[in-house]
Amino acid sequence: MVKNIAAGFWAGVLLCLLVPASTFAQGGIAGVVKDTTGAVLPGVTVEAASPALIEKVRTVVSDGEGLYKIVDLRPGVYTVTFTLPGFSTVRREGIELTASFTATVNAEMRVGSVEETVTVTGQSTTVDTQNVVQQRVLTRNIIDDVPVGTKTIAAMGALIPGMVASVQDVGGTGGSSGQTIAIHNSRNGEEQLLQDGMTYNTGNGRGGGFSAVRANEASTQEIAIETSGLMAESELSGVRTNVIPKEGGNSFKSYTNFRYGNHSMQSNNLSQALKSRGLASPDSLDFIMNTTQGFGGPIRKDKLWFYTAFQRLRSDTRVGGTFYNLTPDKPYYTPDKSRPALDGQNEGDGNLRFTWQINSKNKLNLFHQLDFNLRHHWYQGGCTATMPAPAPPPSPEACYTDRVIPTYLSQVAWSSPVTSRLLLEAGAALTKRNFVQGRPGTLGHTGDQGITPWDQYSYTENRTGFTWGQWRQPIGFNDSYQYNTRIAVSYVTGSHAAKAGFTFYHAGNLNTFELSSNGVTLQLLDGKPSQVTMYAVPQAFEETMKANVGVFGQDQWTVKRLTLNYGVRYDYQNMYVPVNQLDPGPLVPTRNTRFDPVYNVPNWKNVSPRLGGAYDLFGNSKTAVKASIGKYLEGPNINVFAGRANPARNTRTSTTRVWSDLNGDFLPQCDFVNLGANGECAAVQNPDFGTSIPQTRLSDDARTIRGYNWELATSLQHELRQNVTLSVGYFRRWYGNLIVTDNQRVTPQDYSPYCITAPTNPSLPNGGGYQVCGLYDIAPPLRSATDNVIKMAKTFGTQKEIYNGVDVAANVRLAKGILVSGGTSTGRVVTDACFVVDSPQGSAGATVAIVPGLLNCHVQPPFFTQVKAIAVYPLPWWDIQTSGSFQSIPPVQIIANYTATNAQIAPSLGRTISPGAGGTIANIPLVKPGTMFGDRLNQTDFRVSKVFRLREGKRFQAFFDLYNLFNANPVLQYNTNFSIAGPPATVASPATFDWPVPTLILQGRLSKFGFQLDW
Repeated sequence: MVKNIAAGFWAGVLLCLLVPASTFAQGGIAGVVKDTTGAVLPGVTVEAASPALIEKVRTVVSDGEGLYKIVDLRPGVYTVTFTLPGFSTVRREGIELTASFTATVNAEMRVGSVEETVTVTGQSTTVDTQNVVQQRVLTRNIIDDVPVGTKTIAAMGALIPGMVASVQDVGGTGGSSGQTIAIHNSRNGEEQLLQDGMTYNTGNGRGGGFSAVRANEASTQEIAIETSGLMAESELSGVRTNVIPKEGGNSFKSYTNFRYGNHSMQSNNLSQALKSRGLASPDSLDFIMNTTQGFGGPIRKDKLWFYTAFQRLRSDTRVGGTFYNLTPDKPYYTPDKSRPALDGQNEGDGNLRFTWQINSKNKLNLFHQLDFNLRHHWYQGGCTATMPAPAPPPSPEACYTDRVIPTYLSQVAWSSPVTSRLLLEAGAALTKRNFVQGRPGTLGHTGDQGITPWDQYSYTENRTGFTWGQWRQPIGFNDSYQYNTRIAVSYVTGSHAAKAGFTFYHAGNLNTFELSSNGVTLQLLDGKPSQVTMYAVPQAFEETMKANVGVFGQDQWTVKRLTLNYGVRYDYQNMYVPVNQLDPGPLVPTRNTRFDPVYNVPNWKNVSPRLGGAYDLFGNSKTAVKASIGKYLEGPNINVFAGRANPARNTRTSTTRVWSDLNGDFLPQCDFVNLGANGECAAVQNPDFGTSIPQTRLSDDARTIRGYNWELATSLQHELRQNVTLSVGYFRRWYGNLIVTDNQRVTPQDYSPYCITAPTNPSLPNGGGYQVCGLYDIAPPLRSATDNVIKMAKTFGTQKEIYNGVDVAANVRLAKGILVSGGTSTGRVVTDACFVVDSPQGSAGATVAIVPGLLNCHVQPPFFTQVKAIAVYPLPWWDIQTSGSFQSIPPVQIIANYTATNAQIAPSLGRTISPGAGGTIANIPLVKPGTMFGDRLNQTDFRVSKVFRLREGKRFQAFFDLYNLFNANPVLQYNTNFSIAGPPATVASPATFDWPVPTLILQGRLSKFGFQLDW
C-alpha cells in the first residue's frame, strides 16, 4: 500500500511541475493610475517590492483603462512604485498586505522627469473593494499577543464572531486534537484545512476534525480564515483555513515560546448550586506545558531560504467526577477519591521548509512535517465522545489509550510569473496517518494501575450511561492516507484577473476492530442486570476515494467602481469499496466471508455556479457593498458514505439479548454462540447477527445525486477613519438533496401509537404531568427486521434546513500596536422534516431532524446572539503590554430522554412493547427540541507582558495569562437522560439527582506564565 501511495504522490508532483497551478490564497494589490487631470494612464510600470519576496519585486503594466493588478503576493509590508516616461515617479510606501486581501493602491502622476520621485507614506487600505470572500486574517501579532492556550487554528478561530467551536477551551485544557470550527450552520466535517492552498486532512475524512497534522505556531506567518463567499476554487462551503508558512529570509531569525500551568494555578469554580444539581466535581487541570521553537534564514541570499520548527505539548487533565476504580475486576465500581482520572496528552511535531528561487521565473517550495500524538486515557474527543451522548466519562480502566504515529505531511509548490500578466502555479501534497487504540497500560503507556485482564467484562449502567471494568465498544487500528494536487493558470490584466484550474484528490481508509472479553459487554438498569451486547469481532473495513476531480474557471472583472466575481466549477467524485474480508471470531467461529468490490458508491458529477460583486460606493476605496451567492457540495467522509455501501461494514456486527441474572453473580451464564434462548440469556434481538447479510445499501439516486447547500452573503464594509473599519452582513444558507434511511421490511402501518404521562418535575414544562403522544412502537415480529436503503428525502416529502443571520464586526488598528477587533453574530437554524418514512414518530435532534416523522418535526429555536472580541493595548511605560479576549456564547440546549417501562406504555399501546436493544423499555422525548436552554457562557481571558530589549536586536517577552478571568462556571453539557432524585445506585456509585443534571462546566480560572524570545 505504501509503495503505491508513494508512486502516486510523486507522479502527481511530476504532473504539477509540468503544468500550471492556482494561487494559494496569497494577497494582492490593485488600483488605477491617472494623471493630474483625471485621465487614465495606460502602460505605467507598477512594481511591488518587499523583503517578504525572495524574488524581491513583482512587476505589471497598467492596461488601457489605467487599471492594474498584482496577484500572488505573500503577506508583508510593500513599496509600490509607478513609472512612465514623461512623468515623475510615484512611490507608495508602507502598504501592509495580509493573506487573501487585495489592497487598493491608486496613483496620480504629474508631468515631469522619471528621475523625480514623489514618495507617499501612509497606512494601507482596510476595505477590500475587489473580493467578495468574507474572511478574517490571524496575523502574526494576533498569534503572538492574544492569550490562547494551544494556538491551534480552532482555538484561535473560535474568537471570530459567529464561529462555533467544538471545544470551549480554557488555557489549552481543551487539547489540540480533533477540534473543529463552523459558522452560519456550516458542517464541522466540511471545514477545509489548507496549507499553501492544498488540503492536509487525513484520508478518512474531509473536515477539520480529520487531521492529525497541526499547524506549527512557530512556522506560521499568518492564517487566513475564509467564512463565506468562496469562489470556484472551493468545492465545499463552510470554514476554509489556509496556513501561510514562514519561508525564512535573507537574515537568520529565531523564535522560542514557552507556556506552563498546573493544578495549583487553577481556581475552583464549583458552586454549591452546581453540587446540589448533581455535579460532583468539574474537570480541572493537572498540568500543561507548551514548548515551541523555530529558526530560519538564508542558505544562499536571494536564492535559497529555509525555515524549521518544532513544538511539543504535554498535559494531564483531571476528569471531573471520575476516579480510578478500586475494584476494576469486579461487577461494581468503587471510586478511589484520592486518584482522579487523568486525560493525558503527549504530542508534538517538527517541520522543515525550503524556498528556492531557481531563477527570475521559477520558485519552488518544499515542506515536510512529522507529527506524533500519544493519549493516555483519551477522554476528551475519544472514549467520552463515542459514548451515547452525553453519558458521563467512564472509569479509567474503561477508557482506551490512543497512539497516532507516524503522521506526516509532505508538500511541494511551484510558481512562475511567466510574464507580467501570466502566472503559473502548481502544488502537490501527501498526508498519511496511522493510529491505534488499545486498553490502558498498552501502546507504550506504562505505569498505569488498576488495569483489568483481557477477559474482564465491561459493565454499563444504562440509567446513567456510566461504564467500568473494560471499554464497551470495539477499538483497533486505522490506516489512512490522501494525496492531492492543484493546477491552474492565471491571466491578469488591469481590469480582469482570470483563473482556470484543476484539482485532484485520492484517499484511502482502513479500520480494524477488536474487543476484549470475547466481544461481550454487559448492561445494567438501576443496578440490576438487564442485557448483554455481543460484537462479531474481529472486524476490518476498507473504503477508497478513487478520485475527486475539480475543474474550475473564475474571473474578477472591474468595471469602474464595480468588481464582478464570477465562476463555475465541475466536480467528479467516485468512491469504491475494495475487497473486504471478515474472519472467524469468538462469537462467530464459522465466519470466513469475502466480499467482492463495490464500485461507484458514489459516482457524482456536479456543476456549481458562483456569482458575486463588490461595489466601491464612493470611489475612494473606503466603502464597499458586497453580495455573493453560490452552490456548494456536500463533503462526505469516506468511511461514512462509501461505508454505507460496504457489505462487510453493514453486516449485523452487533446485537443484544435480555439477560436474567438468576444466581445474582453479575456474570451471564450463557452459550453466546448459541443465538437462541439458553441459560440466563434470551434469544438475540437480531437473528442476522454474524451473518454476511448486509443491513444497509445505497439507492441508485443516492449513488448519483449529491447533497448541496446554497449560500447567500451580503455585506456593507466602511472605513470610519484611518484603520477603523465597520462591517454589517446578512447570511443565509439552505441545504438540499438530503438523505434518509428507509427500512424496506417495514411500513408505517407496522407501527402502533401510544401515549405516556410525563413525570412530575418542576424543571419540565408546566411542571410535567402532561401527556406525551405521537409515540409509536413497531410490531413485535418486525423488531429486528432490517433492510435499510439510503434514499433521497424528497422521495417522501420536503426536508428543510435553513440558517438566517446578521453579523456586525469592527476592526481597529491604531498607532503603537493598539488593536481591537470583534463583533456580534445573531442567527438561528430552522429545520423541518414533517413526513413519514418508516416510523410515524421519527426522531428529532438538537438542530436537525435525524429521522423524519411527525413528532417534534419542525424545530424553530429563538434567535441567539454571539459576542466576540480581542484587544491588544501596549501601555505607555516600561514596555508593558496588556491583551485579552472576550466570548459571550448562547446557552446549550436542554433535552430530556425518559426511559419508560412496559408497565407505563402497555395500557395505552394495548399490548406489551416490542423487546428492543434495552429490553421492554422505550426512550421518550419529554421536551421539544429548541425550547429549553441552559446558561449563557461568558469567558474573559487576559494577559499582561513585559518586553526586555536585548543586545543585537533580540527581544525577550515575559507574560502572565489569566484564562476565565472571572472564574465563570456556565454549564456546557447536561445529562439528557431524565432522572428523579433518589438514593445512590446499587452498582454504579453516582447518586441520582433531579434532571437536568450538569455533567460539564467551563473550567475554572487558570493562571499560566511563559516567555517568548525573538531574534
